[in-house]
Amino acid sequence: MQAQTMLITGAANGIGAAVTALAASRGHRVVAADRDTAALDARWSATPDVRCETLDVTHAGEWSALVAKLEGDGVLPDVLVNIAGVLRSGQTGVLDPRDVDLIIDVNVKGMIFGANAVAAGMRQRRRGHIINLGSIASLYPTPGTPLYATSKFAIRGFSIAAAGDLRPYGIAVTLVGPGPVKTAMLELQRNDPDAALTFSGKRALTPEEVAAAILGPVLDKRPVEYFLPFRDEVLGKISNVFPRFFLSQVEAARKRGKKNFTHKNYR
Repeated sequence: MQAQTMLITGAANGIGAAVTALAASRGHRVVAADRDTAALDARWSATPDVRCETLDVTHAGEWSALVAKLEGDGVLPDVLVNIAGVLRSGQTGVLDPRDVDLIIDVNVKGMIFGANAVAAGMRQRRRGHIINLGSIASLYPTPGTPLYATSKFAIRGFSIAAAGDLRPYGIAVTLVGPGPVKTAMLELQRNDPDAALTFSGKRALTPEEVAAAILGPVLDKRPVEYFLPFRDEVLGKISNVFPRFFLSQVEAARKRGKKNFTHKNYR
């Protein structure tokens, strides 16, 4: 595949770092963005073809400034990979309003701000690809982590609508929805009863598996949605159609998840 210029958020750690590493190894030009400047520079400053940029995705002004800076330098993003995200668990009735603000600001508004800022130039050039990292929680409305599920449902809706807006300009928008991934976010949920559903499947993916999907079939075929593993996609879409059935299975899945907190497939 021809080398492209990719702007990747959340690039200092986890899935973002895995996508950055794979993209650079394949000869793409990468702009690695993260709010953690020290971690970003420590990881990528010595890597050829990776340019580090500090970015707080929750501020639309920072997005606009970064895009203007890049375009002023002749760095025109062909691909935006929107990965930055956070998770807070907690049940309805005891949610912390600060967590509500944080999840919506980072996971929802951050992705929308980014897509909006980058799409402006892509529309003029009549080409581009915006990849938004959702989650299998974009399909499963997970009790115990309702804020995270809300944010990922919202991003799915935005991504599909944006795909319709931008298709006439030759721009694709893809929602990528992985199951649980072995990152720091997964560790935050370990042994948390509210997050037990995260551990109820067969195993957790690695960041490298998600990166391979993003830079493989997603980049090649530019689908509207791409979920992995496939089994979770099928079950998730069934749960969307039959929410009462889904809720009837929650307690059994939660018990299974608690048993899997220490399972090797989640380490």
